[in-house]
Amino acid sequence: MTAKYWTYQEMCDALYRLKEDYLNFMDVVVIGQSRDGRDMLAVVLTNLQTGIAESKSAIFVDANIHAGEVATNAVAMYWIEWCLDNYGKDVEATELLDSHTVYVVPRIAVDGAELYLTTPARFRSSPHSYPYSEPPEGYIWDDVNDDGHILSMRVKAEDGGFAIDEVDARIMRPRRPGEMGGQYYHVFPEGRIDVLSQSGKLPVWSRASDAKRSTMDFNRNFPIRWAGEKGQPGAGTFPLSEPELHHLAHFIIAHRNIAAYVALHTTGGVILRQPSTGDDTVLSETDRYLFTRVAEMGAKLSGYFAGSNYQIFATGHEKVLMPGAADDWMYDHFGVLSFTVEIWNLAKQAGARGYGEHGVRHLMTLSPEERTQDQRKIYAWAEREVGKEGVFDWMPFEHKDFGLVEIGGLNPKFVVQNPPPHMLLDECVGVSAFLTRLGLSTAKLTIPSIQVTQEGEELFRIVAEVSNAGFLPTSSTEKGKELMLEGLRARLLGPVEVVAGRSPAPIGHLDGYGSQTTYAPPKSQRGYVEWVVKGSPGSSVTVIFECPRSGRVEQNVQL
Repeated sequence: MTAKYWTYQEMCDALYRLKEDYLNFMDVVVIGQSRDGRDMLAVVLTNLQTGIAESKSAIFVDANIHAGEVATNAVAMYWIEWCLDNYGKDVEATELLDSHTVYVVPRIAVDGAELYLTTPARFRSSPHSYPYSEPPEGYIWDDVNDDGHILSMRVKAEDGGFAIDEVDARIMRPRRPGEMGGQYYHVFPEGRIDVLSQSGKLPVWSRASDAKRSTMDFNRNFPIRWAGEKGQPGAGTFPLSEPELHHLAHFIIAHRNIAAYVALHTTGGVILRQPSTGDDTVLSETDRYLFTRVAEMGAKLSGYFAGSNYQIFATGHEKVLMPGAADDWMYDHFGVLSFTVEIWNLAKQAGARGYGEHGVRHLMTLSPEERTQDQRKIYAWAEREVGKEGVFDWMPFEHKDFGLVEIGGLNPKFVVQNPPPHMLLDECVGVSAFLTRLGLSTAKLTIPSIQVTQEGEELFRIVAEVSNAGFLPTSSTEKGKELMLEGLRARLLGPVEVVAGRSPAPIGHLDGYGSQTTYAPPKSQRGYVEWVVKGSPGSSVTVIFECPRSGRVEQNVQL
């Protein structure tokens, strides 16, 4: 399997090649075009010989919603190839494609990611001008010394808030209260002041405010607790205002068999689950159990940490935690068991403290000295494991705005935001194992028994039993039962007249084996239907059970 960072054309070529090689297992669908006109691709994986994609419960995975999080695309591409290449060799890959469906959108921010990979540019999601239609004047990130990277920049200043660390001169530590007599600096991302207005000469720092260009955040644009630009920078002009998000949402809504969802992000090395709105008591007891069981399973397989969005991210200062986020939308609006996986944990690699393990609230309590200690570990690790492409020494540069500056620091793209290329495979393997097991956790319908008894000359009683052999309920979650009106239905096809009973017959939702928390008969996992039909002896009829999120199962019987 290939673990690499893919340009847009490389990604498209690889997917279409796989489709040609695995015609009975893979399809590639264009779900729409990006703002700049690139095709957005969705991959459909299932064994067509065991049923069409829509007839099976599905897991949906999307990646690279943030332009710089290209490791997520690498994981998605690796997992697609792993599923196909291991069919018939690995029991989990084989079962996944035989009994379930996989939907993957391997790159959402197709415009932004391409610039991220092929230029020094760094931004959140989309390169178009936002929130202003006309770019404002001010400070913008830029590769001013043309070395191919946008690093950090330090400028000597008496009012600077940072000093060179006494232990590791590559690190800029916070200036201590009342500290004086040393050399101090302002430290900020490498860039320049873009002056657009006509005015006289002004002090350089008066024009150094953030120009706020290309600040769109796709993962704040979903229609869930949407807060607008004032409430959440990057939210967009209205929910699903961005074409990429509009296409993604329509694909999701059109595929009613989606029973589990994962949004791939970087960084943190953590599997994030619901809820986002409070502690675990805001969930039903059933959903709390399902989420925690699956997240713990994922943590064990991936080596990541696990916790709820609220537990990991809440600080107590936010009015709404991460408004407009995809995983909240999928759970709150559709009742789908939904996760965000934050790939790559630099802090853990270096033996430092990270939010995935401790939570953001705890990290806020660290002293500047403790933060500097962690920075020393990270720099030492980057130098040891990555070398010159991991840590850039501070180099002097004559800046047109600030005079003599120094530029250096950690590689922001392939140390901080994404793993170095030689460490990418481990992330792909661990996360793929979780995605596979989550797909296998969705509902799976079986027919344990069908009994046909003759009641008269041309009268027959048919009693058919259906079971959910998956971990999750046929509704995906308890919330799904509340939100979805349609549960399991049974139908009878064939040359018969239904005399008693009805076809289709509503059965409702069935729990999965994940509901078995105590020793008790599995009554909630099984359902049955009973018909009396009129037909000729020896006639063949088909019993069908189906539900949007658990797929379809059928069996032929003779009267």
